[in-house]
Amino acid sequence: MERIYIFVLRNDVWMLLLASLGLLWYISEFLRARRLLQRAVFGLERERGRQLRNNAAIFILALTAVIGIIIYVNYQVAPTLPPELLRPPTPTPDQARTPLASPSPPAIPSSTPTPLLAPTITLPSQPLVPPPIAPAATETPEPAEGDTAVALPTPALAPTPLIGCNLQLTISEPRNGATVTGFIEFFGTANTPDFGGYTLEANGPQTNGQWASLVGRTIAQPVVDSLLGNVNLSQWESGPYLIRLTAFNRGGEAAYQCAIQITLEN
Repeated sequence: MERIYIFVLRNDVWMLLLASLGLLWYISEFLRARRLLQRAVFGLERERGRQLRNNAAIFILALTAVIGIIIYVNYQVAPTLPPELLRPPTPTPDQARTPLASPSPPAIPSSTPTPLLAPTITLPSQPLVPPPIAPAATETPEPAEGDTAVALPTPALAPTPLIGCNLQLTISEPRNGATVTGFIEFFGTANTPDFGGYTLEANGPQTNGQWASLVGRTIAQPVVDSLLGNVNLSQWESGPYLIRLTAFNRGGEAAYQCAIQITLEN
């Protein structure tokens, strides 16, 4: 019985459409047979009219019953059926008739030129927190008897001088010895002979004394008195940092370097 219900539910639209059209047709035939009986004079005409009327009445009852069954199954039986019965059947592919795909040739990798991108800064993925560095022990002379001890002011650490910087490879902003915080933009020039690219690196408390790339890659285009890159160091540990700008030749070898010192205060 469930198969009959499933058949009705899956074909109810066209069954209802055909039954409705047939019902309209036989209602018109029933009315035509009644008019024929009203105008009939001879017995043969009456017999033909009664036959048409009876056939139309039978089909009207049958089609009305079909429409009623369709409505009953949809509104009364369908909610009680298991959901898995209402799912459409999965077609089984015919392997004998399923065309096989032609073998595709192996893909040949094509060399795509690397587009020139604006330099963007990539922070080290897991920066290491260095251990505290103990200051170097200095010997303090003891005052002689009768001398008055005088407290000497502690001299401030002078910034590291520029190392290897010139007009063709330099960091102009921030300046050497500057104090910076948070988001930093590096301006300067990287346009050395036989130029093949440049990188920006930092070395300080956050990097555990190691050089960490701020760019994440080698920037291929030269820069003349413009933006070298920018970086957000708001999460880094405060302290002095060395910033190194390295220029490579076309063979990929480090040819020139420029280093400055900045102080990060977050």
